[in-house]
Amino acid sequence: MTASRVRLSLLPAAAAAAILLPLRLEAQPDTGPKFVRPPEVLPNRNPRAPLAAVLKFTADRPVETVLTISDGTHSSRLVHGFSRSPEKGLAVAGMRPARKHTISVVIRDKSGKQAKAPNLLEYTTPPLPTAEGDFPPIRIRAPLRDKMEPGVTVVSVRRQAPGRPDNPASTRFGMILAVDAAGEPVWYYQHDARISDFERGPDGNLFICTLDYEIVEVDLLGNTAAKWHAAGRPQGAGDGIPVDTMTFHHEIDVLPNGNLVVLGTELREIPNYYTSETDANAPRKTQKVMGDQVIEFQRDGRIVWKWNAFDHLDPMRIGYETFSGYWVRRGFPDTLDWSHANNLLYDRANDCLLVSFRYQSAIVSIDRKSGQLRWILGKPDKWLEQQQKLLFRAGDNTRWFHHQHAPFPTQRGTMLVFDNGNYQTMPFEAPLPPNQTYTRAVEYRIDERARTVQQVWESETGPGPDSVVSVAMGNTEQLPKTGNILVSYGALMRAAEKEKAQTWNVAGSGGWTRIREYTHTKPARLVWEAVIEDPSMKLGWQLFCGVRWSSMTP
Repeated sequence: MTASRVRLSLLPAAAAAAILLPLRLEAQPDTGPKFVRPPEVLPNRNPRAPLAAVLKFTADRPVETVLTISDGTHSSRLVHGFSRSPEKGLAVAGMRPARKHTISVVIRDKSGKQAKAPNLLEYTTPPLPTAEGDFPPIRIRAPLRDKMEPGVTVVSVRRQAPGRPDNPASTRFGMILAVDAAGEPVWYYQHDARISDFERGPDGNLFICTLDYEIVEVDLLGNTAAKWHAAGRPQGAGDGIPVDTMTFHHEIDVLPNGNLVVLGTELREIPNYYTSETDANAPRKTQKVMGDQVIEFQRDGRIVWKWNAFDHLDPMRIGYETFSGYWVRRGFPDTLDWSHANNLLYDRANDCLLVSFRYQSAIVSIDRKSGQLRWILGKPDKWLEQQQKLLFRAGDNTRWFHHQHAPFPTQRGTMLVFDNGNYQTMPFEAPLPPNQTYTRAVEYRIDERARTVQQVWESETGPGPDSVVSVAMGNTEQLPKTGNILVSYGALMRAAEKEKAQTWNVAGSGGWTRIREYTHTKPARLVWEAVIEDPSMKLGWQLFCGVRWSSMTP
């Protein structure tokens, strides 16, 4: 027996086993996510969103990505959630045009551990378009800049070319534009059809409603994620998913269950219908009349809920502009425009839908479970007898809205409305001319039980040197941090046009626009204003709506 074997035999059994068996490696602690392929930033190949860039990298696990973007003067932060794939490309948005930016990248896994890319990335954005009419001219006034709600202002911009309102130079241009407090663009998306409303989904994608009767879902790179079209639209089928309605128009909202709710329409022939909105005794005849629908559908296009204005409101209660040719210009010959819904909003607190009917000068609340009207807010005249119980009685110093847009429930339990103020009456009474009325944002306190409504705030208090008349569009909302009120003024008459106008011939009106932020005080004080106007007055610029985002990502 050798010496070494003798020594081994004398060791304790456990120690001998440790020598004979392979060594056990202890588990190494997880230090967090790692970059398998380092980040790089590339130009966005999609020309619809030219200020955005594409960030790509590979991580060793699913991660949330936090970007800090700086141009040396301004800094912003973007967060892309776990659902976004960095291998496919993440949007870098919030950059100003024609400027070099640095981008830092931090990734975070689901346990909260994070890692930072060792090097800053650099990217230079392209300049804005310079051809006439390719980009809206903006000028800023900010008398109370220190009281301004933080974030970026995002608007749906329209261009009005000279001539007929259906001029392709007008109808084939749509833009969603985000600007900072100085009015400098930080992102925009351009579409080849006019855009009305847009909504941001929970993952940051935008849902836009277009003049082509389409709902298009796009990301911040301008890429189309999904598309739906109204099956009964005049131009017929297209790419995307058909939905059983004649049109999509004005408004899109994303419900908490992930479904989409939109405005659609139905056309009916109604005998013995009006032929004039100024003469009640004019000869009547059978007319093709368009009425509104509210439609909730799933992403596969299947409708799960529908509400029809013809079934709940009086089609013989017409409003001014019923004979304006709105639907004729949009592909429906010899068709009148009866109810003209222009906005809807889901009220989560009451599980109802608020719908604004412009030509009815009324806002209704629709119960989603029963489909019945909960109430009607508007001047309580010319309604059917069975609807009287749904109306409200106005309190002292309460001025009703006319041809309004955009009901918005506030954190204070009140409701904001964008009051265009057009006509100030219903057919067949003579309307006030434009120079005797004004446009405003107005706030009401509504008591559903007592059926009373009381005006509690307004942005403007009467016609004056600074007052304006918006012939169409517009919206208002309360801002969450400051409580300030943001007001997008739609399509504004130029001052000289407003003063001399004796009638409401709105087809060629709306040459400029503005968006304002006011304090919620009495009187309201102007915090910030962006004016969009062509100095040469060759083109008109309009805003369908505007919002304030705290960041370019939710």
